[in-house]
Amino acid sequence: MNFSSIIGHDRAVDILRRALANDALAHAYLFSGEPGIGKRLTAYALAAALNCEVPVPAGGCGACPACRRIAGGTHPDVRVVMPESRDEQLLATWSSKDIEKASDEIKIDQIRRAQESISLKPSEGRKKILIVDGAEAMNEASQNAFLKTLEEPPGDSLIILITSLPQSLLPTIRSRCQTLVFQPLPRHTLAEVIRENRGLSEEDAWFIAALSRGSLGRALAMDVQKEKAEREQFLALREGLAGMRDDEILTLADGIAKDRDGFDRLLDIGIERLRDLLVFHETGDARLLVFAGAAESRAGSPGPFVLEKVLQDMELLNRCRGLLERRISAQLVAENLFLKLARP
Repeated sequence: MNFSSIIGHDRAVDILRRALANDALAHAYLFSGEPGIGKRLTAYALAAALNCEVPVPAGGCGACPACRRIAGGTHPDVRVVMPESRDEQLLATWSSKDIEKASDEIKIDQIRRAQESISLKPSEGRKKILIVDGAEAMNEASQNAFLKTLEEPPGDSLIILITSLPQSLLPTIRSRCQTLVFQPLPRHTLAEVIRENRGLSEEDAWFIAALSRGSLGRALAMDVQKEKAEREQFLALREGLAGMRDDEILTLADGIAKDRDGFDRLLDIGIERLRDLLVFHETGDARLLVFAGAAESRAGSPGPFVLEKVLQDMELLNRCRGLLERRISAQLVAENLFLKLARP
């Protein structure tokens, strides 16, 4: 792992390279951006650049024992703190009963152990490095305890906070870090990387790149066939509603509403499809669509394009999603939605 393996974040990498070259690193950094976008990889690359055994200008070699151990999470001078529920190395040593109790928070005891660790002199490398992965998971007590380390950082240490929700951190924490914002990757960049790494067709790579919202992590994890199947199911459902009796619509709605998360997902896909219909109507460019494999007549709703109807449907789906967020009965929301779509 080194800076050359970071894709699409040239500005952030250049800032870190220059700071390394000029011996002007901040004592603490806040890496902020969407999940899976490359923040964690950049944090590990910075740790490697500082503790690499090979003298590479402003960057680690990525191949020496120190770089490999940092990438594998076993270097003694690089400590990573994260919620128990996300720590795969920790969970691998736990029983199934303990795993069920794993906390989604970063607890104050974890912060205190990390503080003790970075207060010591480096044992092998040049710096002790603390990476807090998912810093938004620190509860109030953890953040207050962590603030003390930021106010008086050990001289041989570097702190990196990684978060997708910087606003959840105390202002006093944010103000003591140099913030690097990681922007979503362009769709064409993601499509190229996905095609090379997963061997997908250009159409499938473009489709997954659109769904990932600029996150390479999401793009690499997505199941292409599952995503396509969900959208085809939505299209079939949408087109079939008009031919159903009211009792059939209510039965369908009741079945879908039993899976609240699945229903919410269905609403997201519906809004996405309507957006595709609007974009295709205005541009005629299938490459701008999320699911370019759909025919024009099936891009979002059955029948000819009627702008007012498309906008009404989008407002309806957004309103239903808001009702689900407010914990309104999913059955009532689904029944009302499907009846309105079937009987406009």
